[in-house]
Amino acid sequence: MKIFSLLFVLGMISFLSGCSLNSPVYFGSKFTSTNEVQSFYSTKDINRPFEVIGHMNASTGRSESSQIRTRQLVIEKAKEIGGDGVVYSELNRQVNQKTTDDFTMKVDVIKFK
Repeated sequence: MKIFSLLFVLGMISFLSGCSLNSPVYFGSKFTSTNEVQSFYSTKDINRPFEVIGHMNASTGRSESSQIRTRQLVIEKAKEIGGDGVVYSELNRQVNQKTTDDFTMKVDVIKFK
């Protein structure tokens, strides 16, 4: 029984580490990684020239902690692909068989000129 319990725990750890519900999906250009990414909620708030280099779609939850974690993952991904900023543009909700809500956040990744 102890071996089964140990295998179950190891399997769950493996499953959970490989399963990232909030991992953003990116489509766009890639540049040299950056160290700092600014966050915006409207392109009107950006006071310098920029171009959109790609788009992300990130799953998020209803709770504040889930949304904070999603923003952190988006910023990490933007740094990785060389973005200077992210613009959170839309939050979508999808109801699945009236039992769960799935939320996705649309994000534009920008590069300053």
